[in-house]
Amino acid sequence: MPSKEVVRCFECPEDIGGRIRSELQLLFQVDVVGLLNPYSRLLLCTALFTEAYLISDELLNTIKKLWSAGRNPYSAGIYLGRLRKRKPYLIPSTILASAVFSRLGRYVNSVVVSDSGLKPFLYGRDVLKTSVIKAYPTIVKGSPTFVLGIDGYVYGVGIATTNGEDIGRLDESEVVVKNVFDVGWYLRGGTQPKEKKFKV
Repeated sequence: MPSKEVVRCFECPEDIGGRIRSELQLLFQVDVVGLLNPYSRLLLCTALFTEAYLISDELLNTIKKLWSAGRNPYSAGIYLGRLRKRKPYLIPSTILASAVFSRLGRYVNSVVVSDSGLKPFLYGRDVLKTSVIKAYPTIVKGSPTFVLGIDGYVYGVGIATTNGEDIGRLDESEVVVKNVFDVGWYLRGGTQPKEKKFKV
């Protein structure tokens, strides 16, 4: 979480934790915290924005030792994603999606795009209908949607512009997923302030 401000990390309050768990349940259709056990504790780190992490009890004890020494972790555990004040409340990370899909053995809320569609996506462009090979349930308009390559790798996350069952009715040039984050961001100088990491 690079920032000019001091990063402050703390255990997630119950009300925010409940909202995060609810968002994850809707998105992945499974109890993500239970699925990724022993990473069952929520940690929030905030500066210019707030990011959430899943950590284990053992890691929390280590972090508490850092806090008692007047230090804060830069990040810890499994990166869940960035919190927002408006919908979608949570922009999930590609790291989280990969971990969940690996444990689930299936994909949800995802589109598989062709290589020719993946290349522009990795340069920050949106996913067009012409490049969508397959859509996994249950894509909902306005919700986070993961962008997969034909190799099954999670290359990014975006916001669906339509419901999954309506993708087939779109014109070939229409946008299916608006790019929010793609792994190409790191290659485009992501650690420098040239381009926002998340486009929402």
